Amino acid sequence: MNDITEIELRLQDILEILKRKWKLVIAVASITTIITALVNFFLITPIFQVNSKVFIGKEENINSKYDNSDVQMYQKLLKTYSELMKTKDLIEDSINKNNLNISADEVIDNLKVTPMTDTQILQVSYENKDKVLAREVLVSIIDEFMLESKTIIQNGNVKVIESAELPEKPISPQKALNVAIAFIIGFMVGASLALIKEYVDDTVKTKEQTENVMGLPVIGMIPCEENN
Repeated sequence: MNDITEIELRLQDILEILKRKWKLVIAVASITTIITALVNFFLITPIFQVNSKVFIGKEENINSKYDNSDVQMYQKLLKTYSELMKTKDLIEDSINKNNLNISADEVIDNLKVTPMTDTQILQVSYENKDKVLAREVLVSIIDEFMLESKTIIQNGNVKVIESAELPEKPISPQKALNVAIAFIIGFMVGASLALIKEYVDDTVKTKEQTENVMGLPVIGMIPCEENN
């Protein structure tokens, strides 16, 4: 019971300190939030992401059968197809054919091809600060990939099942989230500074502090008058 009471008293002390130092806490939190907002809204270049999905399977015709073994085979081949799409030669061909003003290395650094688990689908995404260019790059890569894939597995069936569209908003920076996190961090830093400043200061300011330090009750106080 005494331990609980002691903890409650400590919490009360902390809250009392924060009440007295609220200007410092709010100032630090506000400065941190404002700086973060300025950086996110005016200094960081927005990045857009364009996505598409490609189905990898067996070419269907009257004389062919499509069974579970075919499904399993193409699921295993997804990794091969994903690596093919990221090859430099394929990307350079797609860039040159469409006269895109971008380097293959830059495309490779921002291109992501992910085989979707237990499916025959590749999730393809590309990021760029120019959303129009991002879509053009992704579409050109997929078009070139569909041509190249025919030379690897001639009876393969590669088709786009989700077309690349212009993104409505950037994926980064996440302005609202970043500002909220900055406020929380700023508040915590401000509170920490307030507590440190309080505990470093060894002067006595209140009746309660005097009684705690002296171990004696206060029987009188002299009021402080302000000079006119």
